[in-house]
Amino acid sequence: MQSILNFLNKYWILLLIIAGGTGLRLFNLTKISLWHEEAFSALLIKYSWGEMLYRIGLDVHPPLYYMFLRVWHYVFGHSLFSLRAMSVAFGVGTIIIGYVFVKRFLGGTRAALITATLIAVNPFQVQYVTEARMYTMGAFFAVLAAYLLGLALQATKNYYITGSGLKPSRLKLFLYYLGFTLTGSALMYTHYYLLFTVAALGLYGILYLWITFKWNIKRYIWLVLSAVGMALLYVPWLNWFIYQYNQVGAGYWIPPMNIWSIPDTLYRITFNVGAPSKIVMALTTIFVVWFVWGFMKKIHQTEKWLTLGAFLAPFGGAFLFLIMAKLQGSDSSVYMVRYFIFAAPFLMIMLGLWIARIQISVLKTLALLVITGSFIFSIGYYWNEINVNERPGMAAIAKYLNANVEPEHKIYVGSNFEFFNYKYYNTHVYKQTNRPYLYTNGSLTKDMPHFAGTAILVDEELVLDFEESTQAGDTVWLIWTNGFGGTKPLVPTNWIQVDERAEADVRPYVGTWVAVTQYQVN
Repeated sequence: MQSILNFLNKYWILLLIIAGGTGLRLFNLTKISLWHEEAFSALLIKYSWGEMLYRIGLDVHPPLYYMFLRVWHYVFGHSLFSLRAMSVAFGVGTIIIGYVFVKRFLGGTRAALITATLIAVNPFQVQYVTEARMYTMGAFFAVLAAYLLGLALQATKNYYITGSGLKPSRLKLFLYYLGFTLTGSALMYTHYYLLFTVAALGLYGILYLWITFKWNIKRYIWLVLSAVGMALLYVPWLNWFIYQYNQVGAGYWIPPMNIWSIPDTLYRITFNVGAPSKIVMALTTIFVVWFVWGFMKKIHQTEKWLTLGAFLAPFGGAFLFLIMAKLQGSDSSVYMVRYFIFAAPFLMIMLGLWIARIQISVLKTLALLVITGSFIFSIGYYWNEINVNERPGMAAIAKYLNANVEPEHKIYVGSNFEFFNYKYYNTHVYKQTNRPYLYTNGSLTKDMPHFAGTAILVDEELVLDFEESTQAGDTVWLIWTNGFGGTKPLVPTNWIQVDERAEADVRPYVGTWVAVTQYQVN
């Protein structure tokens, strides 16, 4: 009992920060309707292990997130809350590991608490826990890998240089590098943008060892073995990586990168209130450059370069994708704001250290209050702006259908991007016997782009022609959307509209509507 009291007395501020961050992440967790990409995750993990891994290979992402989510759902179930709760868990874990990283390497307890606070209330971090995707998991492992690399490198220095610090045992040195190897491999298996984070960590490791040991190459062996270990662990996925790379190169929906892409991303990572003007984006960029420069100037520990490198890595990857696309005659850069959640914790670390090093106490307190206050305001603004109670989307449509569809009725979905989320509600929430079918106007799965979810779509789920699939007397419910560039499908003239219901949705963007139209076939 005394040990528990001592722990609470020592860490009560951190525990309050964690509790607050957890509350922000759990708030309205299931209010936003499940959407296409999340539904892909939810349906994929219901296949057998072998089938699941095969179908992951047909997609464009590595497999680790889905493997974690599958194990998670064994324990916590397959509800929408459970699926998103894993993202919450990794989001909270990022608060903790961010605190540990700063306390160990950069600034002591006060700076670590400031950093934990910023990560806890960062609107960008909070927003993406409401998606059953790999984003918060990748952010967590990015900071954890940086932390373990820092431990490994310091242990290497203390092991080989007498007087540089407490000499670790050879076993501890091995375990640090093993931990870094496994977390680095986890990054590589979580998201392809994280390959650039791994590269940045490796480059930092080489520079650290060069500064410490110069040409004494034998001292590099532990880091080299870690790199070899990661490479060997990646070999089983290499063929699928090549396949997915070629598949993305063959066609992708992401718009090209432009001069405002990075300023917009920096704004989203920080203040994220509404649609910013160019002036606001420019001012945000100037502010970010200013405090990053201040961080680099005021912090003398070598690990500041580790932090900066991990932050810049995804941006460097975006430029590399852009260059590769240009060389292939394409404008696509595979640049999406959400991918920079992997950089966001490191930006919060630099911001936290910048605040912590403000010399005048009143200004330090004011800066912390203003920034955390703006973050919390941004979170409130986001929830108010999307007005989720008035935008129940597919969740409401599925509930309506569950109450009105009879066993002999037919359910068709007119958009690839609404098929999987309805299928999740239909099959796993309401457990309906009516199987939904996707209307494709004659197209088979082989004719569809990969981003339509073809990795988990089979031709047996398709309706190619309305007339051939129905007969007189049928009742048909047709789900359609204006999202993703969609429109209401044209139906045969002998289909008589009986009723129609539409619900506003939040994803993929506010302004999306999901509708269901009831027809009687004459």
